Amino acid sequence: MFLLFVLSVPKYNIPAVISYASFPLLLITAADLPVKPLLHRLLLLSPFVLIMAAANPWLDRRPFLDLFGITVSGGVISGLVLVLKTMVAMTALQLLTHLVPFNRLAFALKGVGVPELFVTQLLLVYRYSFLLAEEARSMKKARDMRSFGGKGKGLFTTAKLIGSLLIRTTSRAEKIYMAMTARGFHSGFVEKKATPLFTGVDIASLVVSFLGFLVVRMVFIH
Repeated sequence: MFLLFVLSVPKYNIPAVISYASFPLLLITAADLPVKPLLHRLLLLSPFVLIMAAANPWLDRRPFLDLFGITVSGGVISGLVLVLKTMVAMTALQLLTHLVPFNRLAFALKGVGVPELFVTQLLLVYRYSFLLAEEARSMKKARDMRSFGGKGKGLFTTAKLIGSLLIRTTSRAEKIYMAMTARGFHSGFVEKKATPLFTGVDIASLVVSFLGFLVVRMVFIH
């Protein structure tokens, strides 16, 4: 719901995007989340966002406003709005993953009708992605220790490492599946405690959030 409101902001409306950014900032402050990891992920995303917005100044050269004697085109404003909207949306998605456990997200997907096979695969990928990352780090460390003068880090060598990582991952997955089957695993996970999809608190939160987003839209978007 928040993403829909943010994405519906007109391309020249900077105050509305900044106003919607106050909601993620409120969550960060209330939950006392570390800001540095959030900023780090946004910086990793920033080159792609800047590439998307780079063409706007050339596509829209119509004078939009005069700022301290400098004429700013509509493309610059729309590009800035695009960057801000992406950053606000990605911050909100990061907060969702920080504040809600992944297994609760998976069971919520199951509750709205997502196939159990897909939910089970998501849970398994999330659970064992740390093993894959550890295996990849070990292979990278081994490659760096055997590389001298920049050699051994080319495209073809990296492609071979990725192929080797795939083979190791497949072998590890087979062993994990055999171990899970030996312990009674059949086709999916069973939630220990059945909970309703929406409680009274959830509905109240949705209503309050919707009204807050709507107020911002009515105030800043005409």
